[in-house]
Amino acid sequence: MRAGERIKALPETSDDRWKLVEEILQSPGFSKASRLSSFFSYICLHTLRGNSVKLNERQIGIEVFNRAETYNPAEDSIVRASARILRSRLEHYFSSVDPRSKWIISIPKGGYVPTFELRPALDVPGESPAVTPKSQPVIPPTQGWRRALIATGISVVALLIVCSCWLLFRSHSAPLAGDRMWSELLTPNRRTFFVPADSALSLLQTSQEHALPLTSYMNHDYRALLGQPGSEPSAETLRRFRDHPDTSIADLNMAFRVGRLPQAKNAQLEVRYTRYLTFGDVKSSNLILLGGVRANPWGQLFADKIDYSVGNDPAKGVDFVAVRSPRDGEQARYSVDPVAADTYGFGIVAFTSGIDGVGHALLLEGTSMAGTEAVCDFVLDQNALSSFEKKVTRPDGRLGHFELLIKARVVQGNSSAPEIVAYRLLP
Repeated sequence: MRAGERIKALPETSDDRWKLVEEILQSPGFSKASRLSSFFSYICLHTLRGNSVKLNERQIGIEVFNRAETYNPAEDSIVRASARILRSRLEHYFSSVDPRSKWIISIPKGGYVPTFELRPALDVPGESPAVTPKSQPVIPPTQGWRRALIATGISVVALLIVCSCWLLFRSHSAPLAGDRMWSELLTPNRRTFFVPADSALSLLQTSQEHALPLTSYMNHDYRALLGQPGSEPSAETLRRFRDHPDTSIADLNMAFRVGRLPQAKNAQLEVRYTRYLTFGDVKSSNLILLGGVRANPWGQLFADKIDYSVGNDPAKGVDFVAVRSPRDGEQARYSVDPVAADTYGFGIVAFTSGIDGVGHALLLEGTSMAGTEAVCDFVLDQNALSSFEKKVTRPDGRLGHFELLIKARVVQGNSSAPEIVAYRLLP
């Protein structure tokens, strides 16, 4: 069933959990958010019907967000990013809008199956909070599905809004991350650019099976990607691509999280979209680059500095991590299977020197959304990053540059906690 289609009426039942879902959908945080409402209705309906096995990232993308059957979550973060927003809205609802509700609905991180729990103070003897679909009928929605507002990313206008809001949030408290790496990246004496991925470029290169050189990207020359064999792309095609740059909600969420680090308070930190970054910016600044070279061509500048890189096999439709010079115990390639129910997503963290030899660059990329989320969570986890920094501290006490390969287990589109596969010090 796709977003926007009406759900056929079913006999009324007295399931309090579905009544709560309907009340939430009418609340201020949801009534005007059609995409979140459709998403929330879909996962609650399937869970209460006993069909939670369908609630994986790919299936939700197809049925709720109208993605094609070829939808690949590694290239489009709409589901995972929307889940983050949905969790936040639910937390607000149960803490502020209805703090005395009988039931509490939450969506555990790493999955899309909602849980329905009774508030301890309102616990009813003999009633279990566990979801038992076979014994409890479900109330269907009384209203039609709201049509999902579909978008592959956020426009540059939204980026500017994010930058403004981000400055307001900088002074708020936030979870601490490893002090040493972030203290070198975020300083008051050198500008740092946070550069989110170019989602539209990534999708286009994958579909065309053609990589765009950094020189063409810097010169805004996209003809090789947009044209048909033997012909030039139309002026209108070029204009649409140039004027509508996109990035993902997940990347902007990461920008918020970095902007709220204590080290960012006095830093010269800016969000700069990939297409608007210049070589002069890169030479004189620290960089935080999200996405592999397909989504962020600026990563090509650091290809000779690191051994791990994310690649793509168009024939098989899979992403992989390639290891240029494998060491003992390392594989030459770490592949993923997008259709397997139980597999792994891989991610790369590379903290290396800037191209001028003075500054620093942090590269974050993954073979899937699970892999990308794993590396983002790792570098913002104070305990995990601080513990790892001890392994790459040089004899003179300085933090060494490094690259790190992480994997996160993926079961039906849902990811687990990150696990370190391999790492190495960089010159």
